[in-house]
Amino acid sequence: MPEWKEEVRRRLVSLKLEPGREASIVEEVSTYLDDLYAELLARGVTPAEAYQEALGELGNSALLTRELRRAAQQVEANPVLPGTNRRKNMISDLWHDLRYGARMLWKHKGITAISVLSLALGIGANTAIFSLIDAVLLRTLPVEQPEQLVFIQNVGPRRPDGGAPPYPCFERFSANNHFFTALAAFNGFDPQLKIDGQLEEVRGQRVSGNYFDLLGVKATLGRTLSTADDAVAGPGVPDGLVAVISYNYWTKRFGRQPTVIGKVIQTGDRPVTIIGVAPPEFSGLTPGAEFDIWLPISSVGPRLLAQKDTWWFQAVGRLKPGAAVGQAQAELDGIFQSYMDDLAWNAEGRRDVFSRIDLRPADKGGNSLRQEFSRPLQALMAIVALVLLIACANVANLLLARATARRKEFASRLTLGASRSRLVRQVLTESLLLVTLGGLGGLIFARWGGNFVISFFGTGRTQLFLKLPLDYRMLLFTAGVALLTGLIFGLAPALQATRVDLNGMLKDSADSGIRGRRRFGKSLLVAQVAVSLLLLVVAGLFLRTLYNLKTLDAGFRPEGVLTMRINPPAHVIQADRLANFWNETLGRIKVLPGVRSASLTALSPLDGSDRSVRVDIAGFMPAADEDRVLRMNQVSPGYFQTLGIPVQQGRGFTDADTETSPKVLLLNQAASRFYFGDRSPIGAHIRFPQRDLPAPSYEIVGVVKDSRYENLRAPETPLMYLPLKQARDRLARLVLAVRTAVEPSELTNSIVKELRAVDADILVTDVATLYERVDESLVKERVVATLALFFGILAPLLACIGLYGMASYDVEQRTHEIGIRMALGAEETRVVRLVLREALWSAVMGVGLGLVAALAATRWLESLLFGLEPHDPLTITLAAIVLLTVAAVAAYVPARRAARVDPLLALRHE
Repeated sequence: MPEWKEEVRRRLVSLKLEPGREASIVEEVSTYLDDLYAELLARGVTPAEAYQEALGELGNSALLTRELRRAAQQVEANPVLPGTNRRKNMISDLWHDLRYGARMLWKHKGITAISVLSLALGIGANTAIFSLIDAVLLRTLPVEQPEQLVFIQNVGPRRPDGGAPPYPCFERFSANNHFFTALAAFNGFDPQLKIDGQLEEVRGQRVSGNYFDLLGVKATLGRTLSTADDAVAGPGVPDGLVAVISYNYWTKRFGRQPTVIGKVIQTGDRPVTIIGVAPPEFSGLTPGAEFDIWLPISSVGPRLLAQKDTWWFQAVGRLKPGAAVGQAQAELDGIFQSYMDDLAWNAEGRRDVFSRIDLRPADKGGNSLRQEFSRPLQALMAIVALVLLIACANVANLLLARATARRKEFASRLTLGASRSRLVRQVLTESLLLVTLGGLGGLIFARWGGNFVISFFGTGRTQLFLKLPLDYRMLLFTAGVALLTGLIFGLAPALQATRVDLNGMLKDSADSGIRGRRRFGKSLLVAQVAVSLLLLVVAGLFLRTLYNLKTLDAGFRPEGVLTMRINPPAHVIQADRLANFWNETLGRIKVLPGVRSASLTALSPLDGSDRSVRVDIAGFMPAADEDRVLRMNQVSPGYFQTLGIPVQQGRGFTDADTETSPKVLLLNQAASRFYFGDRSPIGAHIRFPQRDLPAPSYEIVGVVKDSRYENLRAPETPLMYLPLKQARDRLARLVLAVRTAVEPSELTNSIVKELRAVDADILVTDVATLYERVDESLVKERVVATLALFFGILAPLLACIGLYGMASYDVEQRTHEIGIRMALGAEETRVVRLVLREALWSAVMGVGLGLVAALAATRWLESLLFGLEPHDPLTITLAAIVLLTVAAVAAYVPARRAARVDPLLALRHE
């Protein structure tokens, strides 16, 4: 008698039944086949014929279906008690699903590779941008209980983000408050240090002695500052200073040598002893800024500390546990108002400028970086989320097409007793395997993408120091995105694939359930195209914004101009030899070969610096006190020629404008319009009021063209220029601007050599061309435009891959129909048009939806644009044309393949 058990097991292997259940079915079916075989022999049938008939009965799905149902009823009648067996079955089923899913992914390598790459790009982009958002907007300071920290700010109409009030008022705060455990003051500066005979400029802060204790920051090496280190220089107080350096500065400058503790360096002519190294995670209270050294705030000198009407530092406080912010703010504001009442110049209205005390959360540090990048980062996060949606829709379409091709397999398994939930779990397992691979690839892409984004911030005078570690938070974010992606976009294909018509499948009907899946797939495709158009429009708007800013007439000519900041040695400043130093410096540079003109200036274009003074202008009646505050720059003769700023009226400065000659100044056009309207300001006088001193008067001798000093977006603000030799400040650091007849970089070494010839201890920093200054001022715009362009190109490519896949799938499913059409005489061009029409119809519908979405969504971006409207018709039209063109190309390849089908082969396709 034949052995049937191996044959039955072979036919049950794909169902992955529990071993006991499978053995029962094998036994039942084998017994039935033995009885059938014996019965046939008894009827006189030959053994060969009996064997074939019994095999035919085994091939009848009704037999196995009956036995599977009987086994299922037995399981229901005798359920397995909770415990080891059920747990083993679950683990065994999961292991089988994973192995089977891995084999299926390996079998379809092309679909797997496209899916994994799509998901890796989408998940990686989201992780990279989220890590940037986390660093800039979300991450709290690495200090003790940061939620208790608040910034103490003196705000008013002119200073919505003001600093702390004058230092004597801050001392009153420290002595008389009841809601803070401590208050600390700090301000930034760029000290010149002399270390082992080498002069260098670093980024530093002056902080009160309790600064580190207030924050709960402990030294990695040595100790931090204390209140004893804050003693103001005077009788009995040592002239030397102590300092704490950052961990990064200790690493790059001193090679992490422990002997740095006790090392004496110099700032100016004052010795500084290094007493400690800050921990590696701490770099101050300003995200993106990295400070190298902290000195006691008393190092500014007793004169500045005693000034009652100077705003020059910031303050932070730690609230007592349970203290209410409102009560603490009210108490400090009462002290501030009392302090203001004590100042004689309140009658002039200064109180309108600095009106009240405001407490703002400091747990995430200073908010200037967040204010600047918050909206762009939110826009980028929305963009990458849409890219992920496109990638997931693409994968869902591919999975749906592959699952549809397996419909006979699913129908057979359902017929043999497999539950629909079991098949859904199998398909979901394959989807989760895909997103796991995509998530791992996404981490690699996120690391590369994060470094790429940071590279935008790593150069220039306003460089930001951001750390984007792939820590557990990033890993959890990536895992969460991958899991959500797998569940959402794997569930739909799983449900669609297992919703089969068993009768149709058993009859081998190719159309069973396909139309519904095609509609679902095309809906996904339309959504992909719509989102892709939106992203293309957004990328176009950001690119055109960057172009508009780069080509903007900023009021100066940047080509051929080299700039650098010059810091005179301390002995020159102390000996009051600055005037001779600047004269000799400028004289040497002007005669260098290749130099057309050279000048010195206190402010250079686009450096973001500000120096404003109060003025009195005869005949002008200010509407508010802030109308008397005018921005000021101080420049040498030849400045306007060097920068290419034309003089519109009157004259510029000359060598005759000296310390002993009549005092003169120039206005820009904005100042002339604001203070004089249509009248000519030439000959008018401007006075600079001073307490207890006569107000010096300056005559207006010219008007120059407006130029941008803060940034390219900011409108021209009123500005006046004073001659360097009649400057109102003691200019201990200036910017040298040189217009060259050759490439500016070719003269850099020669210029620095001449500066060293003036004094060997001169410090030259911030060497860059004016073109580079323009680029540095557009960091935010370049980041947004570059990333938006990348994702704006990636999204249509993913959508077109989906369009190509859908068109190819349609051609495959309609091969029989196409064969009939061609057998009846249809020409190749008609077949091509048929396929193209259906594919492009989905693209056109997507473009239509995308246009509606773009018109609605881009209004949110209005504040990020410059020189164009969010519904700019040119950008939207070009985006639509590009997307439709790419879609046509993607659909044309499968259309041509369809037109070349052999009708005879096509008719036999089913």
